Amino acid sequence: MVQAQFDLVLVLRMTINENRHMRIAAHQRPEVYEQILAVAEHLFRTLGYGKTTIADIAHSLGMSTANIYRYFENKSEINEAITHRVLARSETLIEQILRAGDSAASRLKRMVHELHRYTCEQYLQESKVHEIVIKAMDEQWTVIDAHIQRLRAAFHIVLQEGVEAAEFDAEIVAAYSDSVFNALIPFCHPQVVAERFAQDEGRQARLMADFLVQVLASGPPAGTAAD
Repeated sequence: MVQAQFDLVLVLRMTINENRHMRIAAHQRPEVYEQILAVAEHLFRTLGYGKTTIADIAHSLGMSTANIYRYFENKSEINEAITHRVLARSETLIEQILRAGDSAASRLKRMVHELHRYTCEQYLQESKVHEIVIKAMDEQWTVIDAHIQRLRAAFHIVLQEGVEAAEFDAEIVAAYSDSVFNALIPFCHPQVVAERFAQDEGRQARLMADFLVQVLASGPPAGTAAD
């Protein structure tokens, strides 16, 4: 019995290592990897994550399920990659605004507006995409967390550029830069947007952006310390 269990462990380890090596080798054909993701995203958007199977994805591509498993260990891993793609699109929008040549205040407002607009467009108008991201929040938090950190870094950059251009108060930015980003999270969180801002048409996001710019530019009230 002990020998049999030992042999089984060896076989499982060999299978896991073999699958890992196959997936690494499969990535040498990125065009197939991208085709799988494109079809999977389409099916997730139309059928829903829960109703889509690996067999559905393989059938749509005209390939075997075994070939899908050369690239992805399971459906959850496919969803992780798709979630990364969906979130990366919003990061591209923010990067484009960040590189624009207008004032830091104007860019900060546009960053808030665009993040909120993108969230509403993706997660309210397309409920199946909302399902994809919510599933990722449950199963692949590292992807979501990395996305949040990249966005936080982008907002930190525009705040610092505002300080350098004498648009924003240095003391306020130093003390409250994290709070500025935290105040924006409700406007780009799929569940919060769905529950609170579905019929808002961006009004609260615009008000928050205006409020933050006004606070950042005004400096701390007389006789107070930002600590």
